[in-house]
Amino acid sequence: MPSKNIKLFYLLETILSLLSGLILPVYVVYFRHYGVTLFQVALLAAVFEATIILFEIPTGLFADRFGRRLSTSVGFFGFLISGIIFLSVRNFAGFLAAEIVFGIAETFISGALEALAVDSLKQTEKDTYLPRLFSNRTIFRTSAMVLSMVAGGFLASRFLPYLFAPFIILAILGTIFSFYLTEPPRNLILGSGERTRKGISAVFHLMNSSKIIMAIFVVGIFSNLAFEGVDQYWQVLFSEMRGIGISYFGLMTAIGALIVITIMRWAERHFDNLKYYLLTCFFLLAAAIFASVRFSLYPAVVGIIAYFVFKELISPALSTHLNRRFAGTDRATFLSSYNLCCSVGEVAAGIAVGFLAGKLGVTFVFYFSAAVAMIVPMLFMVIKRKISINE
Repeated sequence: MPSKNIKLFYLLETILSLLSGLILPVYVVYFRHYGVTLFQVALLAAVFEATIILFEIPTGLFADRFGRRLSTSVGFFGFLISGIIFLSVRNFAGFLAAEIVFGIAETFISGALEALAVDSLKQTEKDTYLPRLFSNRTIFRTSAMVLSMVAGGFLASRFLPYLFAPFIILAILGTIFSFYLTEPPRNLILGSGERTRKGISAVFHLMNSSKIIMAIFVVGIFSNLAFEGVDQYWQVLFSEMRGIGISYFGLMTAIGALIVITIMRWAERHFDNLKYYLLTCFFLLAAAIFASVRFSLYPAVVGIIAYFVFKELISPALSTHLNRRFAGTDRATFLSSYNLCCSVGEVAAGIAVGFLAGKLGVTFVFYFSAAVAMIVPMLFMVIKRKISINE
């Protein structure tokens, strides 16, 4: 029977997905409604990503030093402040401030909530329950994302000025429910400075001593080169080059989400064999990307839906193995380090695919993404092959 912390973990992860899904499809429309230029939209996105990169490690250290429950509560309260600014200060300067607060809030939660959930499990439960923990999280996240994206589209079409009102309500609920989390007992004897040095050095030591951890970090960084191009340009491909109306896009993403929810339990049983799991997911993902750009319309639609599915199946397996192989008290710092690497990879990938799209076109970006998707599991296997006999 899951503990109270695990149940709250699922609830708070659901609220996080509702928060992001509500604004994800329409935030650019909201900005444009209040006179934000396309350049300023790009600038807001860059500032948001830069904020995450700057604050990911400090907030992870904060969580390990002062408590994951406190860090999670601060994060949800930050979302509340961000939503109030988005709703009340409707100009570029206000949106810029709100993006910064939003990014900081996200970093307070990103490593802390997951670390609290994992450390709430008994040591004897971790090997057996971790796959279920992260597969359940994927199911809750995916379900909430679909519902909130539909709701966000409805609100934007009829009540655009009030888009962030339900966002604020969700942030309040997240803040309240986070107070009911229970902090697992940890060793907090070390002073702040010593603990900071110990937390950072522990992360680097683990990466140096565990090739599989290093391999997962590499996958987290370079997989963005496969994902970012498709994520940025699939709507352009299907609307401008395939002639599909944008009204169908929500249906396509919803079908992908339903498939993920349906097969997640089956996928969970294969997390343990990470090498072959990643090889299968990335190769099928590459085939799906290729099909979406190369084949006729209906196989292409099947291809992009398959891409949505296989992308979502990768993350819970990686999270399972990352948390299995970390046994220290600085788990939030460790997870924040991984999230930081992924964010850096996402920013770099965004710049790279933007350059390729401008120079060589959207079609080339999809071929490039498919090629990278086949290379990523090879990188994992090359690094993993060097694992010591004791690992």
